[in-house]
Amino acid sequence: YDAGRAAAPSAQPEACPAPNRARETVGMRAVVTRTTVCAPSTASARARVTIRRAVLAQPQPRRVAAAASRADAEVYAEWLAARDVKGDSLEISYVGGAADAAETTRGVVAKKNIKVDEALVTLPRGAALVVLEGQENPHEDFMSDELWNAAGEEKWALRVALVLLREYALGAESAFAAYLKQLPETFNLIGSYSEDEVRALQYPIGEKIAREQRDENAEAIRLVRKHAAKGGALASLSDERIVWALDNVRSRVFSGRLVDDAKLRAKLLPRSLAVGMCFATFMTAPSAEGRWLAVFAVLALTVFDSTSNSDRDSKTAYVLMPLIDALNHKTMLKTEFEFSGGAFVLRSPREYKTGEEVFISYGVLNNDELITRYGFVDSDNVADVYRFEGFLPFLQANHEPMKRALGADSKRLATLKRTHPELDEALWNANFISDGTAEDKLLWALRAVLATPEEFAKANGVDGFKLGGGAPEKRAADAIQAAVSARLAEYPTTLEEDAEQLKSASENMATAIAFRIRKKRILSDASRIYQT
Repeated sequence: YDAGRAAAPSAQPEACPAPNRARETVGMRAVVTRTTVCAPSTASARARVTIRRAVLAQPQPRRVAAAASRADAEVYAEWLAARDVKGDSLEISYVGGAADAAETTRGVVAKKNIKVDEALVTLPRGAALVVLEGQENPHEDFMSDELWNAAGEEKWALRVALVLLREYALGAESAFAAYLKQLPETFNLIGSYSEDEVRALQYPIGEKIAREQRDENAEAIRLVRKHAAKGGALASLSDERIVWALDNVRSRVFSGRLVDDAKLRAKLLPRSLAVGMCFATFMTAPSAEGRWLAVFAVLALTVFDSTSNSDRDSKTAYVLMPLIDALNHKTMLKTEFEFSGGAFVLRSPREYKTGEEVFISYGVLNNDELITRYGFVDSDNVADVYRFEGFLPFLQANHEPMKRALGADSKRLATLKRTHPELDEALWNANFISDGTAEDKLLWALRAVLATPEEFAKANGVDGFKLGGGAPEKRAADAIQAAVSARLAEYPTTLEEDAEQLKSASENMATAIAFRIRKKRILSDASRIYQT
């Protein structure tokens, strides 16, 4: 299915599909060392993106409570088989308890012993919901061209959501009805948090993210209400259903570049459009059978057809992948995808025993991204970051050595901004990685800004402070220690109080508390590291 044109759905949608599987990692401890992303060799036999993450701790054991609803499971299995989706070694099961509306206990277990690199799922392209960059309105009888164009490439999630809503409105007549019954009915993404739950994050950036997601939801609803035909199937859907579709896209979409076939190429707009993606990191990887580009904003898959010789032949694709999207997240050695012979293939990152839950990695994601896209956090996330906004203004107002340094050379900050704008940015928005270490650019900037006029002249300016050591290094460490200690003191609760509150907190509140605990641990580690 490539968002092709089809008959219009009835004006009144079918009853809401039964909830299905969220990808939350419930009751999991995912602890890793530093994460690196490794591009495959050009000599690789298959086009492949590998996400490598070193494992320090295994997830907490989770008993397989029961197989998924037998009736739904049988219908879904028949649907997958009819579309030649292969996943014979896997079974969707409740791995942490009884089902709930958000399907937070659902995952995938091994039906047999699985070897490393064994194909877990083979999914023909026709069994996935695909929306392509630059594609014209695929369902003019469901949504207007005005709505499709208003969404535009920058609102790609809304475009995919509209295609999903069309299938929902078709009800039992949808070719993807069995898949829709596997989707969660509710989500715990940050945009759904109450004001108290957002405040419980105790993190200004988290509050911004929550507002942004709410604004995205409101804008999508506004566009639908403005452009949906009166009395049509789309207009009859509730605001909550529109947000449901957006949340499914946020938490389940694969994104990448895919070469179009001749039939679809005819429907592409004759121009190249830039696609904006939040939290995106890119790495190209040429190989014998194709080219891949990893997009770690979401669980992101990039696919190039083996016949393609140029990136100019490809378009960004947004893909909802049945069965593959049921696997839960775990920090692990690697996750591999490939595209060959017109099918997406997911390969096992390690060996699994019969009855064991099978995991994949959603990518190198910090907790800001996890709570935004998936509604959970990793309490030991080594990819997490603490971003200290307003770091420089704090030092200017509260740190005497900074006041003295800038008083001795009033042009120092202007020089830094002019010659090294990236260091100026690091001073304003200081980043601390998961172990509490300050990013190199912040240390470099502090060494330069806090240097005496004599030291600055002797070093021939900012570049002379790239390497640490000596008095400049100590001053930089003192500045960091002062700032992070003050930030920790500003929190309304301590880590000990947070741990106690966590024991009795409700689901969203528990996630918010776990989120702030991880942030405070980063600051605490930074305070210890830079205590001179």
